[in-house]
Amino acid sequence: MTANDALHDDLAAAYGRHLERRRAHRRKLRTAAIACAAALVVVGAAFGTATLLGWPAPEHVKREIAAVDRGLPEDLRLNPDVEHASAVASTGSSTLYAASLRDGGRCTELVTADDRGRGATCTTASDELTRPIDLALPFDDGAGDEAPVVLAGRLNASEGAELEIAYEGGGSNAIPFGEDRYFVFEVPEERLASAHASGFQLVARDDNGSIIATTSVPADWDDEAVPDEAAPLFVSTRSDESDLTKVYGIEGHVSAEGAASLELDYGDGDRVPIAIEPDGSFEYTVPQDRVDDFMEPRTLVARDQAGNEIVSRPVAAVAFWRGRERGR
Repeated sequence: MTANDALHDDLAAAYGRHLERRRAHRRKLRTAAIACAAALVVVGAAFGTATLLGWPAPEHVKREIAAVDRGLPEDLRLNPDVEHASAVASTGSSTLYAASLRDGGRCTELVTADDRGRGATCTTASDELTRPIDLALPFDDGAGDEAPVVLAGRLNASEGAELEIAYEGGGSNAIPFGEDRYFVFEVPEERLASAHASGFQLVARDDNGSIIATTSVPADWDDEAVPDEAAPLFVSTRSDESDLTKVYGIEGHVSAEGAASLELDYGDGDRVPIAIEPDGSFEYTVPQDRVDDFMEPRTLVARDQAGNEIVSRPVAAVAFWRGRERGR
């Protein structure tokens, strides 16, 4: 073999190895491209799910859910995970958002048309045991019988498989679930008159069609609120939302027949008389050294001319009532 022949063979072998490396590189690129395509399919599927449910709650909803703990001491706070609050059920015009609690419960807020939040509510894990169906049913005073009726909540009963609304005037509709048995439902236009005038029931069934839970909404669910003056003794407290354990004052109205005097009993022997105005209203400013005394209920008592008790009401800080609601 001549030197030229040897050189030719070496060049041919080197070129062959170069081609093989290029082919191998192309196979790697092709494999990588296929893998990327598969990843895009998976991501696309994930985005597809997100467009149905699971999108993050807007900032105003996060703030409103977080506000359930505003002004409360640490031992009464629920600490909802607002940063991960997300949509759990929706009809398109109305959406229910949920934030989880550490004990397995959650806080929710329904947002209706025009991105209007309707108030956050919370359910602890222990609450679920005694409340098989959670229901939020917002309404506006004086809205009329043609106003939309939107209900939202969750079927807490773990064996629940179906939920329906049964109208007192006859007929029913199935209520579809969102995530984890949450629901949002808008009453059809042809059922609005019945829902407003007669109320309705929610009926939950298991896989076998057996009824496992019901909850009733009475006919007067959206009637105008009864005026404070109609109650025999109405009382409200004045507090600073930064600390709801404190009470700075109380006010209200006495309508009980024969009421001649009013007093606040602190429960430790101290009884403070409160003047009743000619129109039945009253107001009392709590002394500075007593503003922290309402984490235990005190008693407001109305008496007749002879000093006999006619009617009484407990008076307590907002934090006390919140704690009772939360089983604390």
